[in-house]
Amino acid sequence: RFSALSLIFLLAGCVAAPPPVAPDPIRPWIGQAYRSHAVSVSHPLAARAALDMLNDGGGAVDAAIAAQMVMTLVEPQSSGIGGGGFLVRFDGKTNSIETYDGRETAPASAREDMFLDARGAPIPYRDAILGGRAVGVPGVVRMLEMAHRDHGRL
Repeated sequence: RFSALSLIFLLAGCVAAPPPVAPDPIRPWIGQAYRSHAVSVSHPLAARAALDMLNDGGGAVDAAIAAQMVMTLVEPQSSGIGGGGFLVRFDGKTNSIETYDGRETAPASAREDMFLDARGAPIPYRDAILGGRAVGVPGVVRMLEMAHRDHGRL
């Protein structure tokens, strides 16, 4: 009797679940030629915002800021303003590269021992990553502000 029940449960576990429903694909813009500018970003709404900035007379930094703001709405978990990032700008006139560091920083109240227990040993990983002590100060907005101050047109 136990063997029969075990066999039934074993076979029931072998039944395949239906495949997940594929989301509607986002149509990429492929094969277009550009004379003055191009945009590459993972979401078409962000690409549209960036292209609109360029078409309205903005520069690459204006377009990057527009794309970032839209990405905050469509991919907040991965590309939002609540985190960190980097911006690299190439100046074709001077053939120079400029970078902006917008990575998260530790809060002003951070201490060297904040991830140690009373004995001075590291606290368990799960305890270290959960809660407020594991949160950095976002740097994206400040980075975008600095880049816009230096190179924004709009």
